[in-house]
Amino acid sequence: MVLWHPSIIPIERKPKAGKKLLGAPPLILSLSFACLIMLGTVLLKLPIATTEPTTWIQSLFTATSAITVTGLVVVDTGTAFTPFGQVVIAFLIQCGGLGLMTFAIVTLLALGGKIGFLERAVAREAFNQTDSSTLIATAKSVLMFALLVELIGFTILSVYWSEELGWKTSLFHGFFYTISAFNNAGFALSADSLMPYVDDPVVNFTITS
Repeated sequence: MVLWHPSIIPIERKPKAGKKLLGAPPLILSLSFACLIMLGTVLLKLPIATTEPTTWIQSLFTATSAITVTGLVVVDTGTAFTPFGQVVIAFLIQCGGLGLMTFAIVTLLALGGKIGFLERAVAREAFNQTDSSTLIATAKSVLMFALLVELIGFTILSVYWSEELGWKTSLFHGFFYTISAFNNAGFALSADSLMPYVDDPVVNFTITS
């Protein structure tokens, strides 16, 4: 039998600094984006993604610019990358523009998973919210609204460009430019961007809307 004595102070176990740091939502969010940038870099470096050999720096710069929706490029997106590479860029733009956690939450729920405490903490940091109860609804609303607006823009641009570019090209251009415009990324599939349509009300209204 152990008797309690006033001089005996229970020792409180504290989490190790390393575990506490790795569990910090801002750090997890930053690492998630860093991993996505690395994945995008590798995909853009594949031979199937480029029309000519590109350096690791060029691939890294492009992936980072797409994720951060900066719109800066060191190679021409329309000529340096194949359709596969351009789809990768569009995917990175979408993830960066809408937020990685938006896709993560919706995908996890679609696969039947559950949102744990750590996931909620990271999502709160990503959405800049303090209330966890509305996180799932917010993620779903953001994704549904974005996809609806992008679908409308995609339809308008694809139909409008079909006579000029043909259906195959117009569908792809509609897909890419809709994602780039909605997320304010600034990526284009031609060196002169959309300058040929500077006086075109349909293209200008759709892109700026």
